[in-house]
Amino acid sequence: MTEPDHLDKETSVSVSLTTAGVEAKARSRLLSAVDRLGGNIFEFANSFLEAGTSRRRATIEGERALIEATAKWGIERISGDTEFAERAFANHFKKIAAAQINREEVLEAAIEDLCHSPPSSSAAIETETLSGPFLDRLDQYAAEASTEELRERWGRVLAAEVRKPGTFSNKVLRTIDELDAVTAALFEKVCTHRLGNVLPRCLAGQLSFDDQVRLTEAGLLVEPGLGQHREFARTKTTGGDDIWIMVFSDDLVFTFPIETAIPPRSHFLGNGNEPIMQNGEGVGVPVYVLSEVGSAISSILQDNTQAAFSAYCAAISRALPSTTLSQFRREGGNFVFVKTFDPPAQDS
Repeated sequence: MTEPDHLDKETSVSVSLTTAGVEAKARSRLLSAVDRLGGNIFEFANSFLEAGTSRRRATIEGERALIEATAKWGIERISGDTEFAERAFANHFKKIAAAQINREEVLEAAIEDLCHSPPSSSAAIETETLSGPFLDRLDQYAAEASTEELRERWGRVLAAEVRKPGTFSNKVLRTIDELDAVTAALFEKVCTHRLGNVLPRCLAGQLSFDDQVRLTEAGLLVEPGLGQHREFARTKTTGGDDIWIMVFSDDLVFTFPIETAIPPRSHFLGNGNEPIMQNGEGVGVPVYVLSEVGSAISSILQDNTQAAFSAYCAAISRALPSTTLSQFRREGGNFVFVKTFDPPAQDS
């Protein structure tokens, strides 16, 4: 009678223990990460010989033969120095064990992040597994994540990729790996004002020249140049009324009547941080623009968009005190009314 293969059961056991609380839609993608990064999670003492699941058994057997041959050669070469042999053996397995501990801490951080912020129930599942190239690169970074900050960082990356596969290209992963602590902290700070892929300058303030250079050189911001604007679009309501509309994301949409008089720039501070401004025949808001890499990386940061949206709408209401400002959300091809913002209180 054939002995049961414990490796065939390993992944299902590990996932049943570690993904409780993670939304079922994401489990198949998380499973592929546990399988790749976790390895033989409950019998790590044997992971050197049986590092993975039965699907990789042929590769494991080849690795085992190569390791045994290499070990035999090494033993013969250092047989005259047993103390050196013991140190080499201990250091080798110490490195393997440390790398695996790092990987499993990254997995734990990802699972905790997914439990805290599960994927949207309406999100489409593009694939049931994460891509091999992504997992290969993440495996390298996770193995070297020797600090709590790095483990949490790569855990958030994995969680975000589980929520939305394809978010992190090799270029994005490389940028995350190369971010120094100062730039990472600065980017996290400015992203508290993020709306979609922009930072309204009326919220983020005027970034210093040095901060602009730091974020641009890191590949997180599009070069600001002489200034950037996010333009409002002109459209009509179902009743035929002309309106200005701004769509930051599906849930962050607002409008106001097109006949609204926009105060001249001199009405504001005149430093490019106006909440709204006339821009030729159109209307826009001065912003800093996140690069594609910056947008991807912002997805692993704390989501503050609702607070930023409320703050921006409050700034617009103060700038246009007699105007009705309405919020909508996009459902399919339609915009559904959410609420009207109250005008700011008048000073007595």
